[in-house]
Amino acid sequence: MNTSRRRYLPAVLLVSALGLSGCTSTSTDAAADVDWAAATSVETGGGLDSLVSAAQAEGTLNVMGLYPDWANYGVLIEEFTATYGIEVDNDTSAGSSQDQVNAIKNRVGQSRSLDYLDTGVSFANSASAEGLLAEYRPATIADIDPSLTDAEGMWTNQYGGYVTIGCDAAAVAVCPTSFAQLDDPQYVGKVALTGNPAQGESGFNAVWAAAMAMGGSLDDIQPGIEFMAELSARGILIPVEANAGTLETGETPIIINWDYLNLAVADDTAAAGVDFQVVIPTDGTMASYYAASINADAPHPAAARLWIEFMYSDEGQNILLNGYTRPVRFDALIQSGAVDTAAADKLPKVVNGFELPSEAQRSSANLLLAEKWDAAVAS
Repeated sequence: MNTSRRRYLPAVLLVSALGLSGCTSTSTDAAADVDWAAATSVETGGGLDSLVSAAQAEGTLNVMGLYPDWANYGVLIEEFTATYGIEVDNDTSAGSSQDQVNAIKNRVGQSRSLDYLDTGVSFANSASAEGLLAEYRPATIADIDPSLTDAEGMWTNQYGGYVTIGCDAAAVAVCPTSFAQLDDPQYVGKVALTGNPAQGESGFNAVWAAAMAMGGSLDDIQPGIEFMAELSARGILIPVEANAGTLETGETPIIINWDYLNLAVADDTAAAGVDFQVVIPTDGTMASYYAASINADAPHPAAARLWIEFMYSDEGQNILLNGYTRPVRFDALIQSGAVDTAAADKLPKVVNGFELPSEAQRSSANLLLAEKWDAAVAS
């Protein structure tokens, strides 16, 4: 993925409801007595000043796969470090949901283990079931629909988006606007996903969106697997991990990905003269959130919790919005007048309504995809 950074330019000066920006510690001694690894909220740890002091004493936050143009993480990291002086060690050598879960399993007790995870909900649930996550609820949790949080507080959705089809208009005679249109000889060697759907949330939801287009449902992802297998057999879907670089070289002129990631690619490649057009498919509407969680074995438990508080503050949510995502507190930002209206106006308009899948539906679809994907789609 291209690593150029999208600047955060709010329409109005935004101050977190918690007063996070510019906070300084006044309770170092109290913070030293708090076991932040056991704190389930900022209140149970003694308050924000205590949390800031403890996090600054730790000095580092370990994360994985927070690519600068993914949901505007580059700016979120910059602003977090500028505000608190905490270094963010961002391992971008890998980053899928499964990579992150594997990392905390393989690095138990190690100082280089991850503190924070950004994964698909299914991966967060499986990690929680294995006892890998810590209970923690951000202070702004009341703004978030309970259906978008874990009942036990092990994860909270932070941002979401819609599956889209992105197309280089100069490299393709007719840009497709639906999944059905992809099954055409003119697209041989041109269509790609961003990774293995059995390993990451983006590809998983792309297959599910295709299922919706091919007569499937939230209870039936099989038609999506079959459709992708057919595209692969015909040479339309290619086994390349698509990104801005493969788009610029012409290797993947059509990319199925989240709206916020395809729109970031459009921005990143515009300077190279690429006219990358992004549409929500007319026949396969699929949306999902990503879940934020904290490693139960986090080497920097206070910094992990401060990161969560920053990300769910008005400032953090608007930074995510500037990355073309739909932040989980979007409605609350609008109602309070704190939303960055210029950023909100740039979001793709959604024509068809959509119901988010239940956890039972997600789990069932994920298990079936993991079982059948590799055999159905030859790499």
